[in-house]
Amino acid sequence: MPTLSRRTLLIAGAVGAAGATVGAGPAAATPGGPAPHPGMAGAAPTATPPPPAGQPFAPNWFPADIPGWSPDTDPDARFNRSTTPLTSRIIDRHTTANPEARRRRILALSVFGNTDGNPSQGSAQFDYYTSEFWQYIDSLVFWGGSASEGLILAPNPTVTDAAHRNSVPVHGTVFFPPNVYGGDLDRVRQFLRRDALGRFPVADGLARISRYYGFEGWFINQETDGADPALAEEMRLFVVALKARTSVIWYDAMNTTGHIGWRGRLDELNAPYFATSDTMFVDFRWDYPDLPSSAAYARGMGRDPGQLFCGVDTGWRQFTVQLDFDAVFPAEDHNGLSIGLYRPDFTLTSIDDKTQYEAREQRFWVGADGDPTTSTADADGWRGVSAKVAEAAVVTRVPFATTFNTGHGRLWASGGRVWQRGEWNNLTAQDVLPTWRWRVTGSPLTASYDYATVWEGGSSLRLTGALTTPTRVDLYATRVRLSAGNRISLTATATRAATVPGGAGGPGGAPEPGIGGDTASADATAPGAPARDELRISALLRFLDAPDTDVEVPLGRFGDRWTTRDSGLSRFHGRTLIRIALRISGTPGPTDLHIGRLALEEEADREPRPVRGVRVDGNRITWSGGPGRYDVRAVDRRGARTWLGRTTGTAFYAASIPADTKIEVLAL
Repeated sequence: MPTLSRRTLLIAGAVGAAGATVGAGPAAATPGGPAPHPGMAGAAPTATPPPPAGQPFAPNWFPADIPGWSPDTDPDARFNRSTTPLTSRIIDRHTTANPEARRRRILALSVFGNTDGNPSQGSAQFDYYTSEFWQYIDSLVFWGGSASEGLILAPNPTVTDAAHRNSVPVHGTVFFPPNVYGGDLDRVRQFLRRDALGRFPVADGLARISRYYGFEGWFINQETDGADPALAEEMRLFVVALKARTSVIWYDAMNTTGHIGWRGRLDELNAPYFATSDTMFVDFRWDYPDLPSSAAYARGMGRDPGQLFCGVDTGWRQFTVQLDFDAVFPAEDHNGLSIGLYRPDFTLTSIDDKTQYEAREQRFWVGADGDPTTSTADADGWRGVSAKVAEAAVVTRVPFATTFNTGHGRLWASGGRVWQRGEWNNLTAQDVLPTWRWRVTGSPLTASYDYATVWEGGSSLRLTGALTTPTRVDLYATRVRLSAGNRISLTATATRAATVPGGAGGPGGAPEPGIGGDTASADATAPGAPARDELRISALLRFLDAPDTDVEVPLGRFGDRWTTRDSGLSRFHGRTLIRIALRISGTPGPTDLHIGRLALEEEADREPRPVRGVRVDGNRITWSGGPGRYDVRAVDRRGARTWLGRTTGTAFYAASIPADTKIEVLAL
């Protein structure tokens, strides 16, 4: 047990058939940082330009708005709906990279946009928090709220889509701010008002909202002071009523006296709220002795201590939180507590130079050395979340395909051809990304996402450097029972030269092609180009019945043009696949390899879902169809396509539709 208190340390550190077409006519702001302790503050509102006509935004409300809300009367409701189901996940020794990591729980309170003016389905902006390490997150709170804009926030459907695809449940936010930030006790009373039958209309409304929009429940943060014990008891009874209909996370602020106490531990003053909630976010001010006492108190209530998320303020302290992780997640973990991360989006939102985002995001989740298998401390003492928390696998069925799309880009490509250039973000388009970022053994190749040389979507997986020996890249932990007719497919392009041309992350960049059907990679046959040779790539597979044995499946040679090769897996019928890696070999020398697609495929394509009744009303596009992902495109008279966006609903807002085009909606 350290001799200094954690509070002292905190203070010291603070200084086609599936598609349909219809004719169409012609056609920001950075969230604020957290307030100093005590408590939490929502994202600060910032000035935004007037929205385009018809632009839907992620919804927010005040308490009085909730009882009367209905999707039938909300013109934006269809644009804010996610239909992606919550997938299952596996966490065990086969998914875990770091020998020190364990199955532990992380709750993330993340900001994805302003409370007001947050476009529902993405925007024309590359610098967006894409949350690329879902494998370490157990659940997500869509954090925000302000006294002047709205106290109750539902998540963007794009965020719910990405989270659910990675088996991460999502909670909206109910935020009653501290009095100094505009907190008003009358709004708390409105929230808790009962009807003539003694029911809570706001609880009914919140359950209706989460059910319609497709997320799991609500994070309740009541920090407005001035309540008495009677009002505090009404809040507890409200939580009971809400939890009967949807999931509830309680924030350790108001206690049973009605005061805002921020206990920093589980005790008799906040235990009644924990007893009526699914989980509780324990305020940041916990100290070392509070951990075992809170765990013991939870067990005494018959509750799992892992349902207590001990707050760690990464928004304020960023990479200087290793002591917190070591305290909550010690090597010999007898407490079994969890961690609640406040504002892990600091990797983007706390910097002016947004080009640092990807490196900071990687540093936070897997450490500065970019290797989840290690626990090396950096200059701040930070070792990465992966040094403590085991990865989750969510690839549990066939078909599975990834184009390594991170959910934002500077172009959109399809089949290796650029359809258009321009910044965008849309987390519905984010693929399930590699489980391990990165596990490269053999040659000193650097792995990264590339936004210039792309097979499909907005990014690809790039491996660049000197190939000196056959090299292994572990990508996905899986739990897939293979069947006869299954195949593994890889699409890649490789440049071998004395001078490796740069992509998005390299010197020089790729040649600038025009828009509309040009190749997404540099032409390797240009006059004067140096001689290049091909790489040999195999899949290295591991199975549950022999988990430490690689089975090599040759895929073939890959050269300087996009090439797709596959191999049958029928001989593994009935076996459970637990890992997919790649083996890369070839003549030693400089190498620039882009992997555009990796897939486990079925013998026959599935019957595409029909799309019917496409309608265009200005920039609003609607149709009829079942659950699933849809791409919305504009098609001109020559057949050239512009990607407008992706959604899992049956409505999409296109900020810009090219003139003289038809709208095509394709079920994926």
